[in-house]
Amino acid sequence: MIYLQKSPTYYFNLSFLLFSFLQFHHCFAQNEKDYIRYVDSANVALHYDAYRALIYLDSIPKPIEKFIAGKVGKYYLLKGYALDRSRQQAKVYQNYIQALRYAKAENDFDTAGNASLELFTNLYFIKKDTTAQKYLDDAEKYFRRAKNEGKLVEVNQMPAYTKFISKDYNESNKLLLQNLDRYRNVTSDKYYHLFALYLLTSNYIHLNELNNANSYFKEFKSLKGDSTIDAYNFDSFENELHICMSKLHLDNKNIDSTLYYLSKADNTRNLMTIISQGEYYSFYAEAYKELGEIEKSTLYLDSLKQYQENVLQDNIDASLELNTILLDTEKSLQKKDTTIKNNTFWLFTLVAFLFALITTAIYLHSRNKQRARILSTQKRDLSTLQGKHEKLKVKNIELESYIVEIKDKVKKIAINKGDHTQKDEIRNLYRNINAESSNLLNNDETHYNFLRQVNLYFFEQIEAGHPNLVESEILICYYLKLGFKNKEIALFLNRSVRSIESQRYRISSKVNLESSKLLVTYLDSTYSVSET
Repeated sequence: MIYLQKSPTYYFNLSFLLFSFLQFHHCFAQNEKDYIRYVDSANVALHYDAYRALIYLDSIPKPIEKFIAGKVGKYYLLKGYALDRSRQQAKVYQNYIQALRYAKAENDFDTAGNASLELFTNLYFIKKDTTAQKYLDDAEKYFRRAKNEGKLVEVNQMPAYTKFISKDYNESNKLLLQNLDRYRNVTSDKYYHLFALYLLTSNYIHLNELNNANSYFKEFKSLKGDSTIDAYNFDSFENELHICMSKLHLDNKNIDSTLYYLSKADNTRNLMTIISQGEYYSFYAEAYKELGEIEKSTLYLDSLKQYQENVLQDNIDASLELNTILLDTEKSLQKKDTTIKNNTFWLFTLVAFLFALITTAIYLHSRNKQRARILSTQKRDLSTLQGKHEKLKVKNIELESYIVEIKDKVKKIAINKGDHTQKDEIRNLYRNINAESSNLLNNDETHYNFLRQVNLYFFEQIEAGHPNLVESEILICYYLKLGFKNKEIALFLNRSVRSIESQRYRISSKVNLESSKLLVTYLDSTYSVSET
């Protein structure tokens, strides 16, 4: 037998190739393992620092499905939580949609249940119908499959929560009190007891029953430091109650008590919701105005104005990101379809789908760039719109028209595609765009002064008739007089529909009406928008 002698170079090259292969394999396996650890680290960090949790999640490369297989639903759920806690509300909804989608595919029923529950609570503010209720029903279904008894208790609390949102405070209390012992007895997780006490305290504050409110607030505070309760949940609920208490005392002209509760809220300002932080600045400004300290009042009004501008910019940025998410989702669906269509008929269908998809994507990309330019120009030029109230409505119509156009295009994609599940995902993304449409209101001068110049006659009438109404409440009365709905007014004032409904309730109380439903009739019969 003859042996061929190999050169030293041959053995060197062979060794190098083998080493490179082993190194690549090791790095890939190690990275995948490390990236899954990022999800776990984000889950831990979320309890004390939402921004750190986002850093962990954003460190996972794209496409994340490749590096954290089986944990994608959990990734999007944690990202939704972190964005919510860091007050980036405009981006929250889309992450919960993605969390539900991937969790169902991964059979992660706990994550699917939590995502459904969050979608319910977010969507109920906008559509109090079967759309929101379906998510609550799905949450119960997923928690039962996961055998998560604690979360089923939270599902049980949602009817009381929806009554609270609808301002049916007595009915909310009734539902809570008949189950309060059950919530107290869940010793493994006192969050459910905490949440029930938060709702009871809030309800009694709104009902102006301070004795009951203080009683449940005291019981609420007794849970501070409980090891089963996330400190974030306790602090954020307590902060909301301080803001709520300050409003009650402000309405009753108890300025010292108002400032006391606002000062208590100072300690956890970073936990305030977008609505609460706006109210925080507004209540401080009103309180100092009542005390005659105009300089301090002006300082808080300036802070409120700056805060509203920041929120507006955040919403604009989030809206621009939605198009990228839509394209990424469509590309993912395209890749999935490519792997399952392996015959001539399906290949023909795929080609037709790809043609429609690419055409639509190019059109949407063009529209998005155009919209970005328009939004950038509007931010600089909106100051010229002072005194032109009708142009504000035109801008709102343009925004609604934009949403309708997006909806039509997405429907075309769904029809061409023929896949029911994927159509639902596209429709869900549309609802996200519709739910997060940002308003284009000019904030360079106070909204109140702007509209007062538009219709001085109406404002002088209502100021004389009801001097106890604050400026934000008079603004709502003006829009109601013109025939606008709550959703439209929320868009004009850069606030939530829930906030507008709450203020309508307070206005009705101040003008001695039995129900906020009578407010429009009262305004129509009592005031006019021009001299006769």
